[in-house]
Amino acid sequence: MLALAEELASREGTHLVLFLSRKTPSVELPPDCRAVFLKLSGFSRRPDARNLKAAAQLLSAFRICRRMMRKERPQIAVGFGGYASVPGLLAAWTLGVPLLLHEQNVVPGTANRLLAPLARAIAVSFPETLALIPRWERKAVVTGNPLLSRGKGKGDPHAFFGLQPGRKTVVVMGGSQGAATLNRAVLEALRRWSGREDLQVVHAVGRDKYQEFAEEAAKVDYSGLIYRSLDFVERMDLLYRVADLVVCRAGASTVSELAAAGRGAILVPYPYATASHQEANAEVLRKAGAAVVVPDREMNGERLCREVDEILKDEERVKAMGEAARRVARPQAARRLADLVLKVAEEA
Repeated sequence: MLALAEELASREGTHLVLFLSRKTPSVELPPDCRAVFLKLSGFSRRPDARNLKAAAQLLSAFRICRRMMRKERPQIAVGFGGYASVPGLLAAWTLGVPLLLHEQNVVPGTANRLLAPLARAIAVSFPETLALIPRWERKAVVTGNPLLSRGKGKGDPHAFFGLQPGRKTVVVMGGSQGAATLNRAVLEALRRWSGREDLQVVHAVGRDKYQEFAEEAAKVDYSGLIYRSLDFVERMDLLYRVADLVVCRAGASTVSELAAAGRGAILVPYPYATASHQEANAEVLRKAGAAVVVPDREMNGERLCREVDEILKDEERVKAMGEAARRVARPQAARRLADLVLKVAEEA
């Protein structure tokens, strides 16, 4: 959403209002853009009393969105899936405002599936989505997944992370919340990699898990290996630049970032993702030859070392995986999506 807002804000004459959940992390908004934060909760898939609260919040958010839209008179409403998009899109539809949906994952989420019949156009990140839902083809456009410019692209990545040029660099990351499976595997792998003076590891642990993890890692002897653990990484551009190989989950943004950066990966899809959508995302890079996919239940320190060592010992394979990832990339996704948004708005 923010990548699209950033692109649209650069177009003359556009004014943006973002309807966001209050749970959205604090973000820096583009110029001439304001945010409205809605109190919303997700629905449980099982019968649950909390669903009554979620429904009441949804109705309240719908009324707030509709009231504001009657005042603002928008030309188009764009949704990015998830329960937070529903009240704004429904409010826009009741006022005759054209809808455009964007689906980040290969497997569409429930909100986009339900709202698709109301939309004038649907933008998808991966062509594989249309093979799953052929009925979307008549109004779907493959734009790719727009990414924020996370970093200025300048700087020495080795110096920034305190690394040594010449060593193979493995980046392990589990997202801002971390990933318990990956963190446990890294702890085990550190012992196995002790004495490795040809290798270095940068590990984004996650803010929520960092303190506990740091205490455990301090007990491990990994002399010889260069290891850097971080709670959060601001300069993702430098992190991808320094990586020879990335070990991570398979969220839509991560898969798109790997492709844009041209980096091969070992992907460990989150096993509880709705409709196994991370497995489908990972399959895009695996089929392209850009990734090895390891199920979460099979990932441990021994498997991590084996997969990493097998790939890094073959420089030609590392290079080929990076090139394969780059072929999947759609670097103009934000521009293409913005063009589509303005086109639908003008035609309405």
